[in-house]
Amino acid sequence: MMNILKVCPDLLNRYFKETRYSFVPRLKSAWMDNMKLLRKIYEAQPEISSSFKTSEFIPLPRLLSMVMVTTVPAVCNKIMFTQGLNLPSTVVKHSILSLVSMILKRALKNIEYCLNEETWQKSEIYTLSVMQEFVQLYREAISKLLPDMNNLVAVWQSFLKQGREHHSGQEEKREGDAPTVKAVTETAEVAEQHGSDDAETLFLKAALLQVICLYQKVVPHLVARSNFDFSKLLKGIVTEKGLREEVPPVLQHHILKVALELPANKFAWFRVQDVSETEKVSGEKSVFYLLMKMFVTSNHSHLKISTKKLIIKVLRDSGVFEYTWKELAVWLEHLDNTKEDKKEAVIQFLERILLKLVTNPYPYTDKAADLVQEASMLQVNMLKQDSDNVSIPISHIDDVLDMVDVLIEGSDDLDEEIGFTLNEDMVIQTFPFSAVVPAALEARNMLLLQTENGTGAHIVEYLVAVFTDLLHSQREPLALCLMFQLYDKDLQSLKVSKYPQLYRFNQYYKLWIPQQSQEPVFKKPKGVCKEPTVALDSVFTTLLREAYERGSNTLLEDDIQAKLRDLASQLPPEQLLLGVKHVLLYLKSTVENFGNLSKTFGPRLIDLYVDLLNSCLCRGNQIELNNQQKREEQRAESGLFMDEESLITEESSNDKTLEDTLMLIFRHPTLESWFLALEQRSLPQSALNPVAVKLLSAHLNSGLLQLLKTGAPMLQSMDHKHVLSKYFEAITKSVLKELQAEGKDRSQVSAKKSHQLEALEELHIYMAAAQLKEITLTMLRLPEMSLTTRESEKSLKKGKQLSFYGHILVQLLTESYQRQPQQGELLLSTEHIKALGILMSASASKDLETVFLQALHSEPVLAHAVSVEVQVHCLNQRSETSLAIVCMLIKHCRTHLLQFEMWCLSNATGKYLKKNMERFLPLINVYLQCRDQYDFTRPSAVVSAVTPVLRKALWKELCTVLQDTETSHETTVKLQVLSKLLPSSGSKGLRNLIDQLPAALEKAENNESWTVADAISRVLENSEELHSWRRCLLSACMKGLIVMYNSSKDESKQEIERPMLLRLEELLHLVGEVDPDDWYNLVKTGLKYRYRDEAFLKVLNLAIQLLYKKESSLSQSLVKLSKLHMMVTQHSLFLSTILRSREEDGTNIQTREALVDILLTVVELSPSLCESSHLAVLLGSYGATLSTVDQKVLLLLRLYEKNEQSLINSRILLWGPAAVEHHKTCKSLGKSLWQQPSGEEILCLLDREKMMKTILSFPQHRRLLSSQEVQEALYKDESVKNLGDFYDPCFLLQLFSELTRPECVVACHKFVEVNALGLTVAALSSYDCNMRAAAYFVLASFRSHLEGARFREQSQLLYLLDAVQNGIRQPNLRFTFSLTLYIARVAQQILKPEEHMYIKINRFLLSHQYLDLRKVPGFFQLFYSFDFEYKTEREWILRFLGEGLRDKHCYELYDYQRIFQVILSFFNSPLCDEGSQSRILEILQNAACVTRAAYELIQGHSLLTWIVHILEKRFLENKMINKIVSLLHTLWLTNLGGKREIKNQSQENRKFLPIQLVNEFLYVLITLIKHIRTNLDVAKLTQFFSTLNSVLEYRAIVVEAFKEMSRFTVNDSTLSNKEILLLLHKWSVIKKDLQLQEDVQTLAQKYQIKELLKNIKEKNKSQASSRAYHHIQKKNEIEREDDIAADLKASELEKCRDHLNSILAHWEPVFPAPPIRHQGEPLRSAELADEAVDLTCASTYVVIKWLVKSMVERSLNMQNVSLILRWLQNCILPHPVAVQEMLRDEMLRNNIFKFYTQVCEASSGAAGHFKELCLFSSVMLHLMDAQGLTNNSYHELIKMLCLSAEMEEDMNRKAVCVFLTSVYIGDMWLGAQEPDMLITHVKLICSSTDDKLNDDDLETHKQGEETIMTLCRTLYLATLGH
Repeated sequence: MMNILKVCPDLLNRYFKETRYSFVPRLKSAWMDNMKLLRKIYEAQPEISSSFKTSEFIPLPRLLSMVMVTTVPAVCNKIMFTQGLNLPSTVVKHSILSLVSMILKRALKNIEYCLNEETWQKSEIYTLSVMQEFVQLYREAISKLLPDMNNLVAVWQSFLKQGREHHSGQEEKREGDAPTVKAVTETAEVAEQHGSDDAETLFLKAALLQVICLYQKVVPHLVARSNFDFSKLLKGIVTEKGLREEVPPVLQHHILKVALELPANKFAWFRVQDVSETEKVSGEKSVFYLLMKMFVTSNHSHLKISTKKLIIKVLRDSGVFEYTWKELAVWLEHLDNTKEDKKEAVIQFLERILLKLVTNPYPYTDKAADLVQEASMLQVNMLKQDSDNVSIPISHIDDVLDMVDVLIEGSDDLDEEIGFTLNEDMVIQTFPFSAVVPAALEARNMLLLQTENGTGAHIVEYLVAVFTDLLHSQREPLALCLMFQLYDKDLQSLKVSKYPQLYRFNQYYKLWIPQQSQEPVFKKPKGVCKEPTVALDSVFTTLLREAYERGSNTLLEDDIQAKLRDLASQLPPEQLLLGVKHVLLYLKSTVENFGNLSKTFGPRLIDLYVDLLNSCLCRGNQIELNNQQKREEQRAESGLFMDEESLITEESSNDKTLEDTLMLIFRHPTLESWFLALEQRSLPQSALNPVAVKLLSAHLNSGLLQLLKTGAPMLQSMDHKHVLSKYFEAITKSVLKELQAEGKDRSQVSAKKSHQLEALEELHIYMAAAQLKEITLTMLRLPEMSLTTRESEKSLKKGKQLSFYGHILVQLLTESYQRQPQQGELLLSTEHIKALGILMSASASKDLETVFLQALHSEPVLAHAVSVEVQVHCLNQRSETSLAIVCMLIKHCRTHLLQFEMWCLSNATGKYLKKNMERFLPLINVYLQCRDQYDFTRPSAVVSAVTPVLRKALWKELCTVLQDTETSHETTVKLQVLSKLLPSSGSKGLRNLIDQLPAALEKAENNESWTVADAISRVLENSEELHSWRRCLLSACMKGLIVMYNSSKDESKQEIERPMLLRLEELLHLVGEVDPDDWYNLVKTGLKYRYRDEAFLKVLNLAIQLLYKKESSLSQSLVKLSKLHMMVTQHSLFLSTILRSREEDGTNIQTREALVDILLTVVELSPSLCESSHLAVLLGSYGATLSTVDQKVLLLLRLYEKNEQSLINSRILLWGPAAVEHHKTCKSLGKSLWQQPSGEEILCLLDREKMMKTILSFPQHRRLLSSQEVQEALYKDESVKNLGDFYDPCFLLQLFSELTRPECVVACHKFVEVNALGLTVAALSSYDCNMRAAAYFVLASFRSHLEGARFREQSQLLYLLDAVQNGIRQPNLRFTFSLTLYIARVAQQILKPEEHMYIKINRFLLSHQYLDLRKVPGFFQLFYSFDFEYKTEREWILRFLGEGLRDKHCYELYDYQRIFQVILSFFNSPLCDEGSQSRILEILQNAACVTRAAYELIQGHSLLTWIVHILEKRFLENKMINKIVSLLHTLWLTNLGGKREIKNQSQENRKFLPIQLVNEFLYVLITLIKHIRTNLDVAKLTQFFSTLNSVLEYRAIVVEAFKEMSRFTVNDSTLSNKEILLLLHKWSVIKKDLQLQEDVQTLAQKYQIKELLKNIKEKNKSQASSRAYHHIQKKNEIEREDDIAADLKASELEKCRDHLNSILAHWEPVFPAPPIRHQGEPLRSAELADEAVDLTCASTYVVIKWLVKSMVERSLNMQNVSLILRWLQNCILPHPVAVQEMLRDEMLRNNIFKFYTQVCEASSGAAGHFKELCLFSSVMLHLMDAQGLTNNSYHELIKMLCLSAEMEEDMNRKAVCVFLTSVYIGDMWLGAQEPDMLITHVKLICSSTDDKLNDDDLETHKQGEETIMTLCRTLYLATLGH
């Protein structure tokens, strides 16, 4: 039951309503059991309601009721809860509270889910604001069902009351006689009562407190309404004496949780509690005092932590400590550390000053502000003295302090008043300490001056400890020290000897007060003569302070330094921050006083402090790691009782000690301002001389570098790298300065690495990409001698090495390529890649080569910019990396390809290659692959001259590869090279190869050997040897397969065997004959080891057809067909493969089909093989369905019948597993007991549902007597997924005719029940007259049996058949499918008298004597029924109409009765429910498939207008949108028909759809755009985009045709800017393309496009967080989704993207002409026109950016490429504003170039793409003109070439012109000054024709191949002229 309710939560309310359990609270075990059941049911429900995960939008009120079902049980309400809480039983109360707790926890989970931004950022249905509104409603709904807060409070108080009664009862017993001396106080009672609780009550109290906490989280408004003073809860937990020992910690824990959770105004912290008379005598105590007492006396660390938090919260909420609340921890820490006997006095002192401060804070805050102001003025004056009038801004202190006269509660108000938010630095400067300091100092003075006898010593001790820590926490200690000095002056009259701490502290803080501001306060007491030695065993801060007081000598002592470092690395977590602040204070003071320190001491002190900071950082990291480990170990459940350890661990999860430590250190102004300050030439203000500055800077830099190395990884793991941004900026600036200096003057630079370079080397992995890019590019501009160095004479042979600049450059480039650059961003420009190339040529650095290769891999377009000298260098280097670089170069640049060929033709190359063959083979392989692709780019003589050189060098070695038995990558490469270097057909080398190869092929599993064989076949193409060669190959192939089958007997190696089988098939077709022995061995081995391999069986079938086709000597010599048939059918696996199992899983079908094919082929070729014994097996393999294999088995059975093996004679009428079992029975029992199966048994084999499916999709075009050819005889239907789901009427009708023979007994009821009657009637709608005749025959036979049958429904069925018979007016009449379906449905309904439709249908039949075949029977009675069950009737008839509409005859039947008018008008009626709407859309969907219906519904019934009316609704559900998209798609395709295909007809003869109709479709589709959502079915999205695309394409064709015919068209432009942007926005959401979302959103906001802004959801606001989130989310989603579904979705989205590309290319942006302004006319219209132009420009830019990006990211679709290029040329280039907007974006420019190079590469082989490339080149030249990249002598020449290419007819010349243009564009677009690559290419070609080739060669050239030379000569002459 629980599982049912879990799956169907909507049944919960019904279940509780109908159940008999009572949930009224009472102390009965039955009630307790009921409550347990209730809890169990709800605990089984998912924690977060599944209603949020629906794919539909649910209105909030409905969503609320759905979520409430699984949150609060229907039986729970306020009355029930209150009743339960008022019962005296503890058990009942506990049950009620635990139920409330469970409800609240469930609600809290839902609320947290609803308020989680990340969840709704990715949702298309709900937004965060909608969910916030929902949470509000949800809280209110829950609060109406929960008991009031006062009820809960009453329960708590009732516990106390019970406790008191119980207590006083005991007292009476104990002291009945004795008189009461003293009244027992209430508090004592309560405390004792809490302590004496039994476990039950304790548990109950804890549960109550937990519920109060949950109330605050879930229904805070209920808590806010309560006026109870919750501080009373503390009563009894803690008393004036401290925390009660007897009160259980769990209770203390929960009470503290309540106090921390509830708002501050619910507690009277500072008001005195209700106290008894006896307490009043001893003085009143506030709750706050009790709280401090609790803090001090608590023995449990987790309670101490919670109490401390609570105290700080209370004080913070008072408003006095808004910015200084962190300081309170120091006061409490020291209070806790005070000696036990002194604690009370300190608490009272502290409570007094805090109370005073909270009640009247202003005098103290003013005092603090005055001193901060005074200190800042003092600092300014000192700085002015130090440096002549150099003013320094005191940040915003003055501004802030002028305004902070009155303490302001809450930082929000402060921000409003002051007008800017206070950042952390300003807070530290403005509020360096809290107002407690002056208050405490004032109270101290009063105390000390009043009590002369030294009683205040412990207070002084406490305050000095606190003040010391506060002083150490200061960033600017001056203000605090002045405050101390000010208040110490009041104590001058005091005898200081009583308080030596005061004197010591005074001496200590004076260290930070400038000499001129120091005032004498205390005289040196006589006792303090000699300072004691520093105790090494003290804590870190004490040791550090004492050593600092003694001076730098003491600090630098070795043992003290060692001890400090040791203590720093062991600091306890709570002291870490203080320790860091302490060290930072000393470091700052040392830096400021550096000039006064000696040269030896100063630097050493700096080093020590930085080292200590480093130790602290490491310690912080260690603490963090320990905490993490603990948290992982204890994933504790949050129950009522928790162990202390887990609570502390939970606390540590919120601990930010390490983060704060890192912030403190790296945000410290001294460190930030001094880091690399000297190197940046921006020193902080100081009075140091240059030498001291240099010394200080050097030590600080090296120390800071260590700190950064330690801290950066920690910050990166926390995702807080921004903290180091200033340091990274400093590194960037100083490195750039150094590099600029290096570039100008090399003599200045030292050989030693500078600090900034060290920093760069260590920290570059953490720096921003932009910073690295700037440094990298600057480095690349350095002269070569700066980047290389020759270390010694020995290294002369090796060549130059990289200098440290060079090494860093390599590191930076490697790092940059490891990070993925943004799409479209080129990391290096042309000049930089050139510089890198020169550097690589100059040095012998392996790392540099690797980086260079990386650069080319990530940006192949840069190959155009690499000079040919680099290639020569790499060829000489001949390392693996350098040769890989050459591979990349020749792959992506034709000039490099030519250069490589020239290198091959140079004198010594042959020997060089021979010597280094292994290394060069991969390169030569790449060259040979590229060789034939770009033959028009170089002279053919050069190409043909290279092959002999390579052959000569490599042939002998390559031929040895045929002997290799092992397959490896090297072998594969060698074979590939060999196949491309074959000599001509007559040569000796080829002859040897032909002799060796077949033997190798027989044993080789390496498919590459066949590549060589294919190459030989191509060489022998026209020679006589070809046939004999192919025979050899066929033989080798067969032998190879035999070897393979024998070697791997069990498992087949598909990847090797499949290609071999395909090759065998191909060779069999070509050769047509085989060697009989080979054939026999192949058949034998194949059947033995690959009987279940369908690929082998298919090839075997094909071979039998080819080899045994005609009687010939060959077929006689082959193995006999009878033997072959026997080998197949007598195989041990034959039966298990061919027979159907009962659980048909589909794995065996393909093999079975291949086996049936073989049997069919063999039986066709040799009919004598048919035997009756085979029939049982064939029927056992038959499934009676329309699946291909079953149709083939049926054909095979027919062949047996033709050959005298009849099924009827053998009376076997069973099929499938039943036939097999029957056959077994017959065999085992023998003839005597052989019993024929009855008709009923045979009918039982039919599945009723499957029969109904077959009726609904009856194969109307299936022929009963099919033609002879197997392929023609097979029935196919594209609209059906799996034909195996339907029965084959050809078999069943013949079966039924046999079963209904007059002499047989027919189970008529069963015949109707299994839908056999329905199927027979459905056959009357067949288009095949034989099929109909068979059906009529079966019906006639069945009717005669029905007359004699005896069962309940016999008369009604007979009446139905009579009505049908009476309606038939002519023989063999074809019924409309709708009517046959009606008869089938009615026949089924007659067997179900319990259903409502039974009466309606019988009533209809009885009122008609015959069935009218021109009408839908009973449509109007059922549709307009006024029965109670009218919905059922309408549902029945609508369902029937949808299922019954198959063809135009059905449509005519419906239309005759005006049914479409009725349902279309009913759709928009309020009476039409969701189900009916869905049915109506199904009817229309089916009608849309019928051509006539599709046209008439639009023209006659205005179906498109009707759809628009639906789409105007604000929100449509997904199901509805999916159906509408599908309907539109089908309507369009049906109307379009074949009109798009006939393009070769003349325009006059072509028939077009009316342009108005096309425009209507377009309008509907555009209206539909706004309803597109991400959660729509992906297939429907594809349909939508493809329909819109198709409509636009067709419209363009029609408009074009009209223009040609000079016909008039209105409204040329199809899509507006807003529609295009909306479409792009929808796509960006579907594809989660954040960049596009951002672009469209920016545009929408800038131009205030309302329709678009309405569609843009809130979720785009926080782009940054969602980016990372989407990345992770996407990753997780893909991992979760089924892979096949994910792949399908991806492929569908790719289709959508293609359609969208095409759609955008049909948009024609309209740029309004600038208006002519007449005098005196206002500017308004001109401004509007400007805005329209701006919007069009911006839209165009977004569209182009997306189009180009989408083209670059995927493989090219050339159809879309030409569309986009034509669009650019016709719609964009004529508008300079649009062109300028587009060229402004560097990324877009880079993407355009990448797109261009992709088109260039695609055009290399296919001549058809030159047209696109010509067009693209002219577009590129136009864009270059717009950019001004034309200031060179070649531009005009190239333009001419490009123009001539467009006009050129000769394809070769066209290709060369386009190629030369593309080289020029490649050069200039990447920013070169001159077209270097073009010049190089021209020179190489001219030199090759001059030097390498003699005159005879030149004469033999064909005319066409000289094109490249003539054009290059022309350009070469231009170069010389230049």
